[in-house]
Amino acid sequence: MSTDHLGSARAVSVIVPVYNAVAHLRACVASILAQTHRDLEVILVDDGSTDGSGELCDELGAADARLRVIHQRNGGIGAAQNAGLDVASGSFITFCDNDDLMSPHFVKRLLDVLVETDADISCCRWWNVGASTAAASLAAHTDDPPGEVLVFDDAARSYQTVFSSALRRLRRDELRYFSEANWGKLYRASMFDGIRFPAGRYAQDVSVAMDLYLRARRVASCSDRLYFWLQRGDSVSHSLRSASYFHDILRAHAHSFTAALDHGIVPARAYFGLTALRRERQSVRTASDAAMYREDRALVCMLKSRLSARQRAHCAGLSLLRRAEVLVYDRTVHRRR
Repeated sequence: MSTDHLGSARAVSVIVPVYNAVAHLRACVASILAQTHRDLEVILVDDGSTDGSGELCDELGAADARLRVIHQRNGGIGAAQNAGLDVASGSFITFCDNDDLMSPHFVKRLLDVLVETDADISCCRWWNVGASTAAASLAAHTDDPPGEVLVFDDAARSYQTVFSSALRRLRRDELRYFSEANWGKLYRASMFDGIRFPAGRYAQDVSVAMDLYLRARRVASCSDRLYFWLQRGDSVSHSLRSASYFHDILRAHAHSFTAALDHGIVPARAYFGLTALRRERQSVRTASDAAMYREDRALVCMLKSRLSARQRAHCAGLSLLRRAEVLVYDRTVHRRR
């Protein structure tokens, strides 16, 4: 990817997939444009919005030359992210969901950390906030001091093994944890050479997570909470419960499972992801749903058969613990407004 458009080796492209987000998009974009790192290209990809978000993208784009607007037919978040990647001209890439907010220090902090440690990915912590308190939370934490940084070279192994909230706190291993989400991270643009998100599928971030982490030479993780993840009851992760939704989640984790085993990594996190099979079964409504479920059940059995008895017991134990944590999370954080 050329940096000619931005004219700097420290130029950053921020990709924002936009779909029916008219109520939150203005605040989201304002938080990006307020970054202390000014060498930005902000790519708004209107993915066939029907609520006026497309027109708002054009209005915002006309007001700031750093904004680039793309309009396309609805293809899902993966297709929108790919459209942004295809035109991005920065040396570094980050993503922001269309209803979330960034601390004004987000880009500069992650860029400084990445460059200073010669990492391929840098990541930060985040705040889970309700939509009604997001602006106040951002204002309250704008001037938080920088925290500690941990650098490690086994990102894929860490991704698969450090995911239980309780265990990572007990082991003081928080900085080795990062989510599948593409937000909250800064990537060298070259990390996406030959890698694109699956279009038209859910869990598009999980689908490429292991590919990216296996490619990364080094990851720099900082304790700073620089990203504000809004919880809304009408978001995709809250509202979709179709069999195809859980099918996509399962298939994404199946890819992660296989990639981990092929590289000698116990796929504990992916094992937990395969529990989407239970939710898929509960969501079967049609004959085609039932056929899809049977295929996925056979796939899960085949994948688990690749584990030794010890590996399977280890993964099953962590999966039970994580399931309990998710139940607590769904009853607390996900209910914020």
